[in-house]
Amino acid sequence: MGKHATASTTSKRSPWRVGLLTFLVSSVIVTLVGMVMLWPNSDDVVLADNFSQTFAGNHEQVDGTITLVDGAACNSPDTGRAFSGSPTIPLESATLECVRALVDITSGINEGQKTQLITYAQPGEPEFAEGDKIRMVETPDANGGIIYTFADFQRGIALVVWGIVLILAMGTFAAWRGVRALFGLVITLGIVGIFLLPGLASGHDAMWLALICGATILLIVVPMVHGLNWKSAAALAGTLVALVLSAVLSWAAIVTTNLRGLGDENHLKIINYLPEVSISGLLLASFIIGTLGVLNDVTISQASTINELAEIDDDATPWRLFTGAMSVGRDHISSMIYTLVLGYTGAALPLLLLLSLAERPLIQTLTSDVMAGELLRSGVGALTLTLAVPITTLIAAWTVPGDEPAPRDDSKPRLVHRH
Repeated sequence: MGKHATASTTSKRSPWRVGLLTFLVSSVIVTLVGMVMLWPNSDDVVLADNFSQTFAGNHEQVDGTITLVDGAACNSPDTGRAFSGSPTIPLESATLECVRALVDITSGINEGQKTQLITYAQPGEPEFAEGDKIRMVETPDANGGIIYTFADFQRGIALVVWGIVLILAMGTFAAWRGVRALFGLVITLGIVGIFLLPGLASGHDAMWLALICGATILLIVVPMVHGLNWKSAAALAGTLVALVLSAVLSWAAIVTTNLRGLGDENHLKIINYLPEVSISGLLLASFIIGTLGVLNDVTISQASTINELAEIDDDATPWRLFTGAMSVGRDHISSMIYTLVLGYTGAALPLLLLLSLAERPLIQTLTSDVMAGELLRSGVGALTLTLAVPITTLIAAWTVPGDEPAPRDDSKPRLVHRH
């Protein structure tokens, strides 16, 4: 009976599968057309003239190794300059308390020479130690020389080690699928870097850019990570529908609340350096892309739940599968909303700390531009997540069951259905 029931169920679901495939093929075509129409052109970027001189990320950086940390030579005129041997120390100078780091320059035009950096134990100042690998900014001075200032610590080796640990853990506990997920992450970052960011800089419509970018990521990564099967197809369709809903809801939330995004210092830099870029559009794109990862998580989970329920009971109707999977989906919604809200809270923790100390009424704080942006980001993400679960579950319930049913072991007891 099980084989005949499965065959009959699959035939009944064929029109739904045809509809699902039609939707996915149409999504691929629309996405490809969108990428062609919105493909960024570097000639369209309008960049402020002062960007190359004033933006810190443009300054040349060189590597260095700290060889000595002490409190000497605080008044040396060689601070920040390249020299050989020891720094010059004035014969008569005021006594200052400082932390001096003697640095071997290991790259750049002054490679092989030394410099020294001075800090005064102020909050936010770097804490140097002998052997630290650092990066320094090279800034030309009025006399044609070079001034060295601390930029950052070198983290290349440490990040490689953490990356290896992550790959080993994913390979061990998630097997080949975990490794594929890491490749999917690389592809995702590549699409954002090659398409989304240049497109935003070119002044293209941010909502369409985010939608096409998100759809491209999903259409490539979901089949690659989860395989070519009806479960992945249902999850992909549910996520694409939820992605469109996320764009509509984000747009409506920003428009109805007159959110400007000017509470973020980085947005103010965008206004200064990229005058053609819309801040509200940039905010909208961040809302859409920010919900993408969580959406994919819940949709693939709901499709998997439908698949497992169908394998347990061949004769379960789509509606029965839907109601059963929604019991799991409700728990997933509640837990993922906590994850979403806490994720945004963690990112905005410094801001929340400052706002908590401000002597303003709570309602004014919560409705301020900067705080309202974070609240709306969490709220829109949670609402989209809530809608994605029933949408994906409905699609999966009518399309996934009957997809390569697992072979049964006749030695094990089977479910007996009495009518």
